Amino acid sequence: MPRDRRLALVSIDPIWEDPSGDFVPFTYGVRKLEASIRACPDLDDVEIRIIDLRSGDPEAFFEAIRDFRPTHVGASLYLWSIGPFRDLAARIRRWDPSVRVVIGGPHARPSVFALAPYRELAHTVDAAVTGEGEEVLRALLREDDWDAIPGLLRPHALGWRSTGPLERIDVDAYPSPYQLDLAPVGRTGYLETYRGCPIHCTFCQWGEQASDRVFSVEHLASHLEGLRRARVPNVFNLDAAFNLSPRGFRNLAEAERQTGVLAETLVHGHLYPTFLRDEHLELLTSFKRCQVAIGVQSFEPEVLHRLGRPFDLARFERVVDVVRDHFPIELELMLGLPGDDPESFRRTFHHAVEIADSVRVFWTLVLPDALLDRADAELAIDFDPETWHIRSCAGWSPEDLQRELAYVKRVAEEHANPVVAERWAGFQVRDRSADPRREAGPRHIDSARDRGVTPVPIELVESIRQRVGGRVQGWRLRTMRNQHDGLFFDLDAPGGEVVLEAVPRAPDRPYFEAVDGVAYSHRGPLAREDAPQLREVIRLVHRDALPLVRGEPREAAHG
Repeated sequence: MPRDRRLALVSIDPIWEDPSGDFVPFTYGVRKLEASIRACPDLDDVEIRIIDLRSGDPEAFFEAIRDFRPTHVGASLYLWSIGPFRDLAARIRRWDPSVRVVIGGPHARPSVFALAPYRELAHTVDAAVTGEGEEVLRALLREDDWDAIPGLLRPHALGWRSTGPLERIDVDAYPSPYQLDLAPVGRTGYLETYRGCPIHCTFCQWGEQASDRVFSVEHLASHLEGLRRARVPNVFNLDAAFNLSPRGFRNLAEAERQTGVLAETLVHGHLYPTFLRDEHLELLTSFKRCQVAIGVQSFEPEVLHRLGRPFDLARFERVVDVVRDHFPIELELMLGLPGDDPESFRRTFHHAVEIADSVRVFWTLVLPDALLDRADAELAIDFDPETWHIRSCAGWSPEDLQRELAYVKRVAEEHANPVVAERWAGFQVRDRSADPRREAGPRHIDSARDRGVTPVPIELVESIRQRVGGRVQGWRLRTMRNQHDGLFFDLDAPGGEVVLEAVPRAPDRPYFEAVDGVAYSHRGPLAREDAPQLREVIRLVHRDALPLVRGEPREAAHG
């Protein structure tokens, strides 16, 4: 006889302040969880209700739950929903302790639960899912003994206890809500081609996730056809950027060639300029219309380097000059980055206004898997655990932050289409719809490559990162930079940050190690006992460094 299982999935839709009216969002994450249950034959008796409200009032959610009387409640915790759902969990526990409450999402993390405003969650929920939820949610509905299910945090007398690591799922094994026609019709559509991000910036919530799992051509083509059936007015790409997974991009290009869905709609997403190629522009320009944003955050190399963000300003500006032949350029900046300061922020902001078509400035957030967990103590971060906005940090006082935000808002109000919210502002700098350069035909990224310097393919960076991290304990590759004066490896070492430089060996130039005519030198804190490890790092990177230092072409690993 089927068990009585009723699942309420609750989420809060953020209300986007968008003057164009382009976005009509919904919470895609809970719809993905619904699809994972609907596709499972042994769970076809589970009654599911999506409670997705544009409200931060926990009482509104509680009334809907009380009406449904679920046996299980799953809540997605984001920065805008964790407070209301903390209060919702307390209401559910007082109302009916037999209802099993599980929380997940990007804010379901031990570092969050340790903060004073969220400690009570250990007394009001039954489990937290700290990773991907598709398979875990199935197990929670099947099993009574949740301690036997990996991938959970369970509350206990001393706080939270892990039930063990969760295996990474095969992303193709779970249907999307568009494939099952579960997504709302006529709303903004969502597209995901891979999971994770190969660039591990300290301020970014993508954290340490690898980007080695991609959706197949077949999966993406079926998803695109579902978008067509849902009559989406536009599509938002959820990937860290269109062009940070070569395999994911190739699969999307083939799926679009088969379906032609994106040629019929407006597509929004991010680009990472350092790794932009002609093939990327070729696909993006085939869409009916494409809006791309570039998350620059800062133009200050030292600030970005300290926060793990690879950035080549010279190449960036050349690439942007080519990209503007195809799309308007929207730059995104962060106000209050630790290690930055008001003076350098102003330089970044003014430069963005000079070269961009539109600009958005966001107050820095202190998020789990990012600054909350990964920032150095030297950055002296103080933040509001209710709003997650930074209050002060190295380089910024509270007064500095307020003054610079007020300045950005004043500039925004002097331009077209200003959006002035409490903690961010955006505006249009110029309208390039009638740019005469477009009539002459677009140029190509290849013509903007560094003069005589081969860019480092992102898949090569990821391959070397995994090689070093897997074989040399305590060492991690952050980024690689191929510049006119050498090939540089930015490394995290046991004693701190070490920069390894590879250049052609010269008779009068000292070096740490020389291999095949390539001289390796280093900067940064390297203890004598760590020198053998650095030599091992050199051995691991040399095969790929050699052709780049010599200026020879090398086919990127496809992975």
